[in-house]
Amino acid sequence: MDWIDDSRRNAFDNAERVRASSRLGAPKKEDHVVSELNLILPDDVKERSLPIGNELILPFDDALAAIATATEREIAVLGFDSGEILDDGFRVADYTGYDRDIEFSGDWSEYVAAINREAERWIVGHRLGKNYGYILTSASQKEFAQCEREKT
Repeated sequence: MDWIDDSRRNAFDNAERVRASSRLGAPKKEDHVVSELNLILPDDVKERSLPIGNELILPFDDALAAIATATEREIAVLGFDSGEILDDGFRVADYTGYDRDIEFSGDWSEYVAAINREAERWIVGHRLGKNYGYILTSASQKEFAQCEREKT
């Protein structure tokens, strides 16, 4: 796992455990929602990732692979947070959300192909170095429809 220094990874993991155990009150529904994409990623990708809440921080190569997996499974990659993994958290360096630029016209397959091409283009143009990673925002057709219903 050469994408992140072991000492930084261990410090981040410890800090994340402390944050998770110190949350007060009943957990909120959104605290447990895991995207369909994160559920279907290969185990080796999950092992290299860093969990942060209900999301995963992925190294560059695994983020690219996640886009390919998403495309194969017709999951739209709506955007990214990219940033540095610190001892005590994740500092966003850049982010994008191009889902407003690519409108859903009713054809899910066409939408996924277009938006995931943009996701791949963006991440290739924003390659970061060691101790940096990517959090993908994604939606399956079911998740997308749920979000659209909640907007109205």
